[in-house]
Amino acid sequence: MASTWSAPTEELSCPVCQDIFKDPVLLPCSHSFCSACVQSWWTTKRRLECPVCKTVSPTEVPPPRNLVLKNLCEAFLLEVDSGVFCRLHAEKFKLYCLDHQTPICVVCRDSSQHKNHSCVPVDEAAESHRKDLREYLKTIREKVELSDEEKLEWQKTDEEIKSQAQDTEKKIREEFKVLQQFLLTEEEVRIAALKEEVMHKRNIIKEKIAVLTSEVNAMRSTIQTIDAGLRDVDDTSFLLKVDALKRPARLPLPDDPEQVTAGPPIDVAKYLGNLSFTVWCKMKEIVSYTPVILNLNTAHPEIHLSEGLTNVRCGPKQTLVATPERMEQHRSVLGSEGFTSGSHSWDVETGDNHVWALGVMAQDAQRMGDNRSGLWMVRFCNGKYTAFSPSRPESVLPLKHRLQRVRVHLDWDGGELSFLDPDTNVAIHAFTHTFTERLFPYINTWSDRPLKILPVKLSGPYMLTEALRTL
Repeated sequence: MASTWSAPTEELSCPVCQDIFKDPVLLPCSHSFCSACVQSWWTTKRRLECPVCKTVSPTEVPPPRNLVLKNLCEAFLLEVDSGVFCRLHAEKFKLYCLDHQTPICVVCRDSSQHKNHSCVPVDEAAESHRKDLREYLKTIREKVELSDEEKLEWQKTDEEIKSQAQDTEKKIREEFKVLQQFLLTEEEVRIAALKEEVMHKRNIIKEKIAVLTSEVNAMRSTIQTIDAGLRDVDDTSFLLKVDALKRPARLPLPDDPEQVTAGPPIDVAKYLGNLSFTVWCKMKEIVSYTPVILNLNTAHPEIHLSEGLTNVRCGPKQTLVATPERMEQHRSVLGSEGFTSGSHSWDVETGDNHVWALGVMAQDAQRMGDNRSGLWMVRFCNGKYTAFSPSRPESVLPLKHRLQRVRVHLDWDGGELSFLDPDTNVAIHAFTHTFTERLFPYINTWSDRPLKILPVKLSGPYMLTEALRTL
């Protein structure tokens, strides 16, 4: 309606109130007025004359409503209320003031408020703003898309954390069930041994008490018999019985009772002395200690780890949550603990794995993804052994036999990384370097045959101290 409106504003204004018609009526002279305005006029003039042409109405019948004019006025007011008409001048907005950034009518342009301002047609201004908004929409849609992608990644991370937590909790409970069963069994064994000792010693004591009771009863019987004989005051009668009375006296008396040793009869110290330490030492038989545990969050998507995080193999690509430390360039995984001092060793069973690499990687190389700038390793591929470090090109190692196990030894303070065949105690290769960064154990494989980080035997104070230090 706003684009087709063409009625002059003055034709929609009441000649009396000069405002848009309200409930217009039509007089016999064809002039129209607001119903209230004409009634007020007639009351003032006291005659039914037209306020414009002064024609007097021939009848006092109320003038009919001008419905066509009423509809036109209502349509015009709707357009004004819609904002496409200037409320000051009742003119349609055809211009756009660039200085005030608002639509104006042609009358507003010549007013003092907008005089000398830059104005353009509304369609031109609208197209310019539409273009700006389209650009903004393009930008914000891209931002929404990126945000949705990031949100999806966070949701995946949340699901991965929840899944990892549930799986880890399950494994923790399983591990503790083994330990709890061991402790329960150990408790039962020790209590059974205690009860067995108690029963054995109490049986001995009961036997001694039974013998003593029998001997005491026999001696008391003898005492009673002799006492009764001694009470016989007749000498002849006494003498006739004296031989029978002396017969028990000719028998040897029991040995004097042994002196009972004071103190508890149970060897309490055997059961309670260093109890927890003794159980802990025995527990070493059912637990294992692996010097290197792998970090699942660094594993390449094609690297699969065992439940204990000590076995590595290459397999189908997995959908994993992206993490800053995840290995993307190499099919590899890092140890969970990095080293900045001391000496550290770990043995890896290579077995039939036909493509593998072992060594250490610097923390900064891992973060920046520049693996080869901070990686020291020995590799087996295509039947030959090679060594690589940042300070030297790849070199072939003159090994004649197939390695089944490899010992990696890092002397961080001494600046040496060495590789040894633990089966023959023969050195494979050694790197010398002044280490300054945190170094992580590095394992790489392209084979589905697992590489296994071997547990060490917990024997001797040194190994126990080393194991406890890493826990």
